[in-house]
Amino acid sequence: MIYVGIDVAKDKHDCHIISSNGEILCDNFQFQNSLDGFNSLMDLLTQTVGENLINVKVGLESTGHYSTNLVNYLKRQNLPVFALNPLSVNRFRKSLTLRATKTDKSDARYIAEKMITEDSSSYLDISYHIQSLKSLTRYRYRLIKIVQPLKNRFRRILHLVFPEFEKIFNVSLLSSYELLEKFPGPSSICGARRSSLEKHLKNISHGRLVRKLDSLIDAAKHSIGSNLDGDIFELKHICSQIIFLSKELEDIESKLKEIMSLINSPITSIPGIGVTMGATILAEIGDINNFDYPEKLQAFAGLAPQIYESGKFKATITPMDKKGSVYLRNALYQVTKSAYVTSNFMRSYVDRKRAQDKHFYTAVSHGMKKMVRIIFAVLKKNSNFVEPII
Repeated sequence: MIYVGIDVAKDKHDCHIISSNGEILCDNFQFQNSLDGFNSLMDLLTQTVGENLINVKVGLESTGHYSTNLVNYLKRQNLPVFALNPLSVNRFRKSLTLRATKTDKSDARYIAEKMITEDSSSYLDISYHIQSLKSLTRYRYRLIKIVQPLKNRFRRILHLVFPEFEKIFNVSLLSSYELLEKFPGPSSICGARRSSLEKHLKNISHGRLVRKLDSLIDAAKHSIGSNLDGDIFELKHICSQIIFLSKELEDIESKLKEIMSLINSPITSIPGIGVTMGATILAEIGDINNFDYPEKLQAFAGLAPQIYESGKFKATITPMDKKGSVYLRNALYQVTKSAYVTSNFMRSYVDRKRAQDKHFYTAVSHGMKKMVRIIFAVLKKNSNFVEPII
């Protein structure tokens, strides 16, 4: 068997080729992250191994998007590609040397050598829909991380410019941002025509907010808010950003619904799991058949407890080993909190943990593990969840 270790980077990759008996066939080969570079790698493999590449295994670290195009190329060449955990490779390197030496060349060698010593998980083909869900849900996650700080800044600046506004309108609604984008502050509202205010309120709320027009005008006349141009300018632009990103999120969620309707997964039958969170969980899990039992799925989500034993000592209180998918772990936390409110079964389970003198969030973490077991069973059986009678 021939093992090819590749250390992936942004612009170029390093390659090391070794046989199963330890013979070095190529000490170091550097190629560009381009089609010409990929073709030069295939030429090297052909020259080194021959035309028949059936005994070749290619390994690289799971380091995000930098390896995606290379993996897709190698798969089109019918080469088996294996994913190695970067943490595992790092520990393997440290086990072989006491020197604090790390180079791309040496990393490629360690990847190839590690493939000889243990089996690694191969890159499995993921369906087109699941790949789309993964891209969309992770994009949504990143957008939310941008929107939330903006909303915090909005509340701060609104308190300076127009503190009375929150007593009249729900500032979590998109209509509030749309109103303040056009009329940012008491002076803008007082200087506007009543007909213009009424027309804008009607457009942004389908007529529901028109009844609050008199309260808005009265609050603007007697406001104690700042009239500084800088504060008003900031409020207007923050509202514009939030409106834009909120509409982006709406488009993403609409696309997620479209794909989820095609997949028709039973995961949304589980209490607490709607279309968006169901899409996130499916995207991160991929193929449920990659996991033999629920504990593997828990570990993948970063919910496995740490274990520490030494001699006669055995730690009884250890934190979770959060080395799994942060996207999956976040989704599980959200759906477990939702299920705690909507499902008698989940509420009963979490409350039993709380009755054992566990902190609420510790009890919720147990609920997350329970949720993983439920998801595992539903996806494995491909059947709807039936909530047990309490």
